[in-house]
Amino acid sequence: MTAADFRTRPRPTLKSRLTHLLIRAGDPSARLRAGAALELYYEVGDAHSHLCARWLAGVRGRLRVPLRIRPVPAPAPETYPEAARQRAFAREDVRRLAPCVGLELRHPPAEPDPALRATVERRLAALAGDPERFLTTEAELIPQLWAGRVPAGGAGAAAPAAAALLRENALRRQRLGHYLPAMWQFGGRWFWALERLPWLERALRARGLLDGAAPLIERQPQRLPAPTPAADDPLEVFFSFRSPYSYLALVELARRGAGDSWPLRLRPVLPMVMRGLTVPRAKRMYIAGDAARCARELNIAFGHVHDPLGAGVLRLLAAYPWSAAPEVQLRYAVAAGRAVWAEGVNVAEDAGLRHVLEHGGLDGTHAAGDEDTALAAAEDNRRALQAIGLWGVPSFHCGGFATWGQDRLWMIDELRRRQRNIARAAGGAVQPGVSRR
Repeated sequence: MTAADFRTRPRPTLKSRLTHLLIRAGDPSARLRAGAALELYYEVGDAHSHLCARWLAGVRGRLRVPLRIRPVPAPAPETYPEAARQRAFAREDVRRLAPCVGLELRHPPAEPDPALRATVERRLAALAGDPERFLTTEAELIPQLWAGRVPAGGAGAAAPAAAALLRENALRRQRLGHYLPAMWQFGGRWFWALERLPWLERALRARGLLDGAAPLIERQPQRLPAPTPAADDPLEVFFSFRSPYSYLALVELARRGAGDSWPLRLRPVLPMVMRGLTVPRAKRMYIAGDAARCARELNIAFGHVHDPLGAGVLRLLAAYPWSAAPEVQLRYAVAAGRAVWAEGVNVAEDAGLRHVLEHGGLDGTHAAGDEDTALAAAEDNRRALQAIGLWGVPSFHCGGFATWGQDRLWMIDELRRRQRNIARAAGGAVQPGVSRR
């Protein structure tokens, strides 16, 4: 496939002003429909859902808000396009996360048996209206499910009734603007798994719905169960110019001095849509709003958007300084992300690309890069991404460690701390890495 194939496809447009308003305001009607309860959308067999339930069991007594646990079915294929990789990552992610938040969980070795999963779904569906019994029973059944030996017997909903309940909860979630499990909903706002709990805590405290001064969750990165990279192992960063989370991650890496004093290898890939994957509207809208919240938390400019899909992405890839030093590549990538996600620049036009090059510290000679060559390099990066078991961006790989998501930069920080300790023990310093295409 060549660059011409992408240029001939219709390019959906994002109306920047409307997007900006949606990002800032959210959907008021959704908040009105949501009610006053705190809801957990829970999928049987999903590792992050189990992690949320175990955390909830420990803090339930501090919550002064009605609690609803809503079992849901597996995500629709169009919202979960790389299911096998995503499931495998979730299991590994939870194995790493649990000790860092003081939880001891059995590590799920593989996807559960479908028949046993259906049995557990029926039993938990029968308890959906009783959060205390649900959490107690869930703590017993999920380790048994992952071990492949759920005992026979035990009360449960009839299969049709359980299926109807899961469908009803999935429809409610869709009406309120989401599509995944392990999600908290409060007041029409969504909070993902354990990562958005500080935001949920602020919302609860603002309404006087949380007892005690202690934080709802405290993270201990030093307990991360991960191999320590060698002192000279570079950090590989897989990113897309159309991904808002990639933009945020790149800014955060630049703030940390990555590239200058940190071995770095940036690896741009094509956006999901240009790789033949679909992104449903609910997913697009949630990501836009959530990325805006993240940007506000991080004090990163965001909100005036011009979608680069198609020609814009191709031009950014062609102008990318593939053979330059990592710090030069990072400056360019940050400038491109800021242009797309914060400045509303049309990077498919000559003026827009010049804007990126100037703010990235590059001259106009880069604008004449070959798009087909850049496209082939991006495809090489995609294959490398899949080879480490991941599928989306931003993703990070260092030594024997790989993770996905801007939310996991704290793990990278911990690995970096360990790298520095190795260097100090050896009497040297970690040297910047050499960029390789």
